Amino acid sequence: MLTKLVPESKGHVQLMPADFLLDESSVTVVRGNVRRFYLVFFPAQFHSSAMIYWRMTGTGISSRLAESMHQRLDSISPASVSDQLEDPELFRGLGNAEANKLVCTRISNLLKRGSICPGQSSLFSPSDVFLYPTGMAAIYELNKLLQTWRSEQSIVFGFPYELTLKLLEEYGKTVKFYGFGTPAELDELEAYLVSERGQGRTVQSVWCECASNPLLRTVDLGRIRRLADEYGFVVVIDETIGSFANIDVSGVADIIVTSLTKSFSGNANVMAGSIVLNPSSAFYPQLKQPLESSYANELFGADALVLEYNSRKFLPRAAIMNRNANILVSSLLSYTSASSSTLTHVYYPSTCWSRSNYEARMRHATPDFASGYGGLFTLEFESVAAASTFFNALNVHKGPSLGAAVTLAQPYVQTVFSREKDWAASYGLSETIVRISVGLEDEYALAHEFKRALRLADRFKSGRESFGYLESIL
Repeated sequence: MLTKLVPESKGHVQLMPADFLLDESSVTVVRGNVRRFYLVFFPAQFHSSAMIYWRMTGTGISSRLAESMHQRLDSISPASVSDQLEDPELFRGLGNAEANKLVCTRISNLLKRGSICPGQSSLFSPSDVFLYPTGMAAIYELNKLLQTWRSEQSIVFGFPYELTLKLLEEYGKTVKFYGFGTPAELDELEAYLVSERGQGRTVQSVWCECASNPLLRTVDLGRIRRLADEYGFVVVIDETIGSFANIDVSGVADIIVTSLTKSFSGNANVMAGSIVLNPSSAFYPQLKQPLESSYANELFGADALVLEYNSRKFLPRAAIMNRNANILVSSLLSYTSASSSTLTHVYYPSTCWSRSNYEARMRHATPDFASGYGGLFTLEFESVAAASTFFNALNVHKGPSLGAAVTLAQPYVQTVFSREKDWAASYGLSETIVRISVGLEDEYALAHEFKRALRLADRFKSGRESFGYLESIL
């Protein structure tokens, strides 16, 4: 894949197979605890390209796996490429079978809880859930599966997590992008499908998010489903933001992908992802067997154990995040209409034009949980100076993840699209936005802190720029 990204690296990349002895507590013992890895060697000038591949595909080794390997460095033994087929378990046995089963069962049960489509969700079983070392690894492997099944064009409808679009563009056949996800763009999509059918061409898949990152919009998934039934494409829905707790997409998605790194884990100390095949999908028989036969469990056993433990409290954690985010959004929303405020928009599933689309997917309340709008929202300011002052003054953790136990703030466009600001702006993502992932802190303390930081940002509106900036950094 590196040579595909950088053709001039061809002939300069070398692979060296080596067998490592891992900690016995980390993996399910199949053939001892020896596992084979491939060491990749390339010239230093290709390092940045290799990092792009690693980040985009989510492949590689986790920190816990690296630690396990490091502890047994003296046990490394070289291997021959020619003997790689002697024992497939050398490549496929990184996981902890018991922890994996518990996680898959938990996800399957969550997909059934409070369902708005019980006829579909009741069919989910743990065997329909496939775990991966990261969310992007799940998306990468799903794209490979779909390309093998039907190598046709894919469509991304609505603005997605940036790496999803880039991965499909890089490793898919062709991608058509509808970045606003509005009803008008749905009309355009339908006209495009009619045109493609008239020319004898088909669409492989349509990828959506519920809700989208970072503007928290939800496309009309019901209409997407109807178009899929008519034109025969797969609907892939990334529900990471809405999460298993709040939304039910079993009635509209053929495949569900999730970054388990986020609220499902909730502690920002382990990475994982999942693919769930929907048994009620017409494509289920065509996709289940190929995925099962090609699937390699590369979620390291020690990571699976942490994920299983963290996810035990997923629903109580999601309830607090829903509550805290709702309180913050409600308290900040009034500032957007105040002439003295620099805050211009609060993006949240309940404040967007697409609110009804999100609410159409909300799960029914159960005794242990009432669905909400999630723990992520985005604030937009009228100037970079005001946004910077707010961000610098806000006394919360700063970072790019979401769904953690602590509140995280991120200047989204500044960090994610630093080299593509004009492109991002063309889809409504201003460089003045600050994305907030709400944690489990006291809701009133959070509200007080956000209002304090906002008051400092508002000094840029009243003309006391220097004093406001100085106070914000003290």
